[in-house]
Parts: sequence; structure tokens; C-alpha cells
Amino acid sequence: MRVPDAADRASILVIDDDEQIRGLIVRLLRPMGHDVVEAGSAEEAQERLRVAAPDLVLLDMQLPGKSGHDLLGEIRADPRTRLVPVVMITGAGTHERKLKAIEAGVTDFIAKPFSPEELAARVRALLELKFVTDALEDAEQVIVSLARTIDARDRYTFGHSARVSLYAGLLGERIGLEGRMLATVRRGGLFHDFGKIAVRDAVLLKPAKLTNEEYAEIKRHPTEGRDLLQNMKTLLHAMPVVYHHHERMDGSGYPDGLAGEAIPITARLTTIADVFDALTTARVYRGALARADALGIMADEVRKGWWDARLLEEFRGVLDALSEDDERIARASEGLSGPPRR
Repeated sequence: MRVPDAADRASILVIDDDEQIRGLIVRLLRPMGHDVVEAGSAEEAQERLRVAAPDLVLLDMQLPGKSGHDLLGEIRADPRTRLVPVVMITGAGTHERKLKAIEAGVTDFIAKPFSPEELAARVRALLELKFVTDALEDAEQVIVSLARTIDARDRYTFGHSARVSLYAGLLGERIGLEGRMLATVRRGGLFHDFGKIAVRDAVLLKPAKLTNEEYAEIKRHPTEGRDLLQNMKTLLHAMPVVYHHHERMDGSGYPDGLAGEAIPITARLTTIADVFDALTTARVYRGALARADALGIMADEVRKGWWDARLLEEFRGVLDALSEDDERIARASEGLSGPPRR
């Protein structure tokens, strides 16, 4: 059996109240070259998890005190461990208990008694899956860092994209979005202006009025963003935001001239947040507007047929509950940023 090198070595947490079974699993796994940590109860496992997130968890379904199902729910609720594969070890697990584990996010089951070959095969396959998942997350973090670098091109707009993500997410919550749709809005806000990586600084940061040619270059950024990110499968769900956040309700926007309900709701939400933040923060070519003045301008633009009137009205409710000195805005202003409104 090949012993993994440091780059391949994984951390495996084995949780079982039966010391003999736990010891057997540890003896079977340690020759594989991984770091194996034991816990005899859910409470002990919680302590282990607080210290470090493992790469794989082997979890007994029937633990004394806090159950394996309860612990599984906590593992999935923690951002550090939500993607860690969890294999539930079952003895006389009923159909209902298995369904409960599946609903809570279990990755796989191993029935007692199990063969050493089956355990080793499951562990190898799931660790490979975890390494691939980690690589995808690392790649996405590179994209996030690149977006931060793009946004930092203009000191006047640092934090714009993170604030757009915050405002759009709060608006999405207010109108009842949840789950993947809400995640799409938040993630789309972070990357909505990613295509401006292809826009020259001389155009992006120009304090004077743009020429027709320069404005045409700016207008290409939704298409550039879509083309740059479309091969990132973890970001595909955000593409409607990246590509359509400059559409207008009357069809006069770009890049496709969509109108009304044909514009994805995720993009319409982001547009409201994008325009508001652009108006209420300083730019090289003008100062920041007060909230009331910005909303007045946006109301005028609604009457022109540009923005979604219902969403703007709902956004007023978001702002009523979000003070200008809210710490969430301050935190966002220290995160991702975006270029000025064009």
C-alpha cells in the first residue's frame, strides 16, 4: 500500500462510543498513512472539531447523549466543515433513521459489520472527492482575490462589489428568496463587474465624459465577465447576474436588450443594489449622494422605465432597517470593491 506524502495526507475523525470498534477502525486506517483522530462521544467530537476541521468523518449513528444525527446537523451547519464527507456507520439503522441522515447531509453509509477492504475503498474514494472539492474552492478563492485586485484599481470605489452583494442579498431575503436563489444573488453581487478586468484603466478611471468608443468598451464588460467565468462550474449559477445586470425594464439596456420579466430576478435585484451603491459613494467625477437623493434619482429612472418599481419599493424597506453606520456595511467596505458606475 502506498503511503501518501505530506500533500496527500488527510485527517480522519472517527466517532464511535464502542472502544473496540473505534480501535478496529483506527488500526485499519493508520496503515494508509493518514492522521486518524478518535472521539468516543458527540461531545468529545465537538472538541476535536473546534480544534481543526478534518478531511473525513466516520460517525456512528447511535451515540449516547447527543445523537449522530444531531452531530451531523452541526457539522453541516458549520462553514468550516459543511463540505467534509461524513460516513455514517450503522448497525441496526432503520429506514427512517437513514432517511433522516440523508436529509441532514450524510455522504455515505457503512453497515456493521464491515470488511477492511470495503472501509479502505470508501475512505480512498471519499478523500479523493474531498481533495477535488478543496481544489475547486482554492480555484474559486483565486477568482475572488482577482476580483479584489480588479476592484482596487480605483480607490474611490473600494468595497463596491461587497456592498452590492450585501444590499442585493438583503433585498432578496425581503422578497422571500432563499437557498440557491439567495446564494446566487449574493455571489453574483461579488462578481457582477468582473468583466471590467478587460477594460483599460484610461477608460475605467476617466473623470471626464466617455467617448462613444470608450462607452462601447465599457458596455462589453458583461459579456467579458460571462466569458471569463463560464468555465467555473461553481460560479455558473451567478452568470445571469454577471451578464444581465445592465439590462433595463424597457429593453433599452445591454447586452441583450431584455425587457420586463425576461430579465432574471437575480439580475434585477443586483441592478437596484448596484445603482444605489454607485450613487451613494464618492466617485472621481462627483461626490457621494445622500440616500434620499439617490432614491429620488432612482425613482425618476423607474418612471423612465429603467428599473423594477416593485423591487425599488422593497429596497426602501431594506434601507429603513439598515442604518448607514451598520457594521455590515463597514465590513463590506473593507472587502471586495468595484469600478465606478458607467
